Amino acid sequence: MLPLRPSLKDAIWGGLRLFERYRKGSGERLAESWELSTHADGHSRLPDGRTLQDRLATEPWLAGGSAHRDGTIPILAKLIDARLPLSVQVHPDDDGALRHGGLSGKTECWYILDAEPGAWIYHGLRKSLTRTELEKHAREGTIESVLRKVPVHVGDIFYIPAGTLHALGGGILCFELQQSSNVTYRVFDYGRRDHTGKPRRLHIQEALDVATLTPTPREIPGLDEPIATSGLTRRTIVDCAQFTMEELLFDGEGTIDVPSRRFACLFLIEGRCRAVSRGSHGVETEADELTLVSGQTVFLSSRETVSLHGKGHALLAFPPNGVVAR
Repeated sequence: MLPLRPSLKDAIWGGLRLFERYRKGSGERLAESWELSTHADGHSRLPDGRTLQDRLATEPWLAGGSAHRDGTIPILAKLIDARLPLSVQVHPDDDGALRHGGLSGKTECWYILDAEPGAWIYHGLRKSLTRTELEKHAREGTIESVLRKVPVHVGDIFYIPAGTLHALGGGILCFELQQSSNVTYRVFDYGRRDHTGKPRRLHIQEALDVATLTPTPREIPGLDEPIATSGLTRRTIVDCAQFTMEELLFDGEGTIDVPSRRFACLFLIEGRCRAVSRGSHGVETEADELTLVSGQTVFLSSRETVSLHGKGHALLAFPPNGVVAR
């Protein structure tokens, strides 16, 4: 088990809930907390100050073949505090990212941790459009009129495949699991200005090149029924080509076994527990023990077996199933 320290990000739409609920930051406005990241724009770090990427580059067995040779991993997990609505935006898929000079597309999913009454998101188009129609709405600032507006509540899950026009509305705190990419094309930003007073940049042409012109299905790939064992209830809430995420409820003692070709990221939504590792990489070692509190994220290595003692609610994220080394 490797406890992780996040990379913290601010934006004009951020708030105070990451500090108030999870003690992230110092009490100033905060937009995002990158909990699990080897991305160049924000590294998660270990208690000794090293980045997770550095550790995985020197000890690749920890990721079980699910990391590149330089220690980067294909997924990124973050917390988002949307005090105000985020811009209407779209992310490319892998092919679109390559066309625009990027390494990876960005499919993502959201787990809603908190939502004010009346909170909403935009999730794709309400109806199919031609590229010309979409461009007209984007350039005239009427894009909201063709987006699907969905109310949100605590515990809701949303799957946002690359190419989907989307936006988090205001008053939402969520956990996001995504491909390791930071490519975002803004199409509409409510006329907001940056800290210099200039309108925030839009990327309409790039967005048109990658946006899906048909409504995005609401179905979530892999969403399954809960499976209860002694002290632990697990439910797969998304399982796609880019990542897998489970929801965990535990009371007493529950055990997690990490597959041999993958690692895992455990985020404690609420509760408190004692986590005890019984070894990894097929080798029994002395027990590695941590006390986890709400808002904490830990990296679980390949083949690691971890027992959770206590009561809590958590999310467990995995990379794609297969070797991605390059």
